Amino acid sequence: MTNIYDAIKEKENQIAIFQAQISGLNAEIEALRVAARILEGGGVSSEPARPVAVQSGANGAEKKRVWP
Repeated sequence: MTNIYDAIKEKENQIAIFQAQISGLNAEIEALRVAARILEGGGVSSEPARPVAVQSGANGAEKKRVWP
């Protein structure tokens, strides 16, 4: 039978691992955004990137919208 305190500690350790993985993935995403801006000729900006949503219209046309 597992001790409840051991189970809690194990879950806390799992959460810490997941948070570290998320942090690493966020850094990779930001690096990819910078690389994409450079490849598009936009250069490196000091302001944070804004996500872009692409919506498909009824006639197949795509519409891009920058999130606030």
